[in-house]
Amino acid sequence: MLILRAYYFRTMARCAAAGSAHTRTAWRSYLQRLKGEVSMSGKCPQASHPHAVNGLRRSFLKQLAAVGAVPLGLGMNSRLFAGESTSYPSRPLRMVHAFSPGSGTDTTGRILAEGLGRILQQSVVVENKPGASMMIGTSYAAKQPADGHTLVMVTLDSMGLNPFLYKNIAYRTSDFDPITLVGEIPLILFGPPGSPYEAFGDLAKASAGGTVFSNGTWGHGSVGHLVSAMIADQTPLRFQYVPFQGAAPAYQAAMGGHVELAMGSPQAVIQAVRAGKARAYAVGGDTRLEALPDVPTFKELGYPELKAMQWHGLSARAGGDQRIIDTLYAGCDQIFNDPDMSEKVRRVGYTKIDGRPPAAFAQYMAEQTALWGEVVKRAVTPMDG
Repeated sequence: MLILRAYYFRTMARCAAAGSAHTRTAWRSYLQRLKGEVSMSGKCPQASHPHAVNGLRRSFLKQLAAVGAVPLGLGMNSRLFAGESTSYPSRPLRMVHAFSPGSGTDTTGRILAEGLGRILQQSVVVENKPGASMMIGTSYAAKQPADGHTLVMVTLDSMGLNPFLYKNIAYRTSDFDPITLVGEIPLILFGPPGSPYEAFGDLAKASAGGTVFSNGTWGHGSVGHLVSAMIADQTPLRFQYVPFQGAAPAYQAAMGGHVELAMGSPQAVIQAVRAGKARAYAVGGDTRLEALPDVPTFKELGYPELKAMQWHGLSARAGGDQRIIDTLYAGCDQIFNDPDMSEKVRRVGYTKIDGRPPAAFAQYMAEQTALWGEVVKRAVTPMDG
């Protein structure tokens, strides 16, 4: 057992120097070692395709558990570097939330903090630092030591939008090392229950005839605003934007008929529809929501390229030991595979738990940044940070 563990961590250490892509393929090397298919040289194999590595992640901990190296349940001892001058984690971790307590993203982060605390056998303290469109908390996290003891919840807003929206932003996306993508949350186009427009087709027909709908956004340059701008680019709908100070007042205005439409999260809209306080027209994901089976996706409505999605992930300050990032990812993977914990995460509104590994998450963020950068350029004039 000690030989197997020593082999694994020696391989991880050598691969870390070659970059995160090789580090991930060390997982495959380790699995092959368990089957007697590779030598004890500890050399990295050629990098696998990201999708192949993503498929291996689910079996990784199971293979370790099969030989007793890591238990499947929460409670893995992750003090990986005890034989070195320092161990990890050496003190409580902090998880920075650049948003107020009680939001869906905050709930997700607290679930991860709870699970990681058990796995790492060290407390993970959530610090809410909201304000300035998530820039206060994210900038704070970017200034912390790169030792893996400060984590930050990242979103489409903080990583994909703010760098384009604000001229004087105090952080860069490169200031953070991605750990994992928790998942995507499809946004829902909705309006008041008494609206004369019963379906999306009615809205489209009205706009084709010259109707411009008042659209309550979560603020200028917010996800709600920019998703609506994307809808206006790709469908007949036309909007007059009415900015509010956050999502909650925009939702209330749409439900009360003070504006005709808004984009909302599943957490808010599903409850409102069930209570007869809102009418949903379209879902921004790839599939219909189980809770709203009668509401079509934009793809079904004839707009296959239109995806209205928010996303949430976990990152750490860039520049630290790659083994720490891999340890944190392995912990998150355990959380996502634990039925009780994953169900708590799913209830936030994710259609599914994504859980892709660090390099694949980095690629995803790069793609999202390119996509939303173009949307911002067309829809918004950059603001002073």
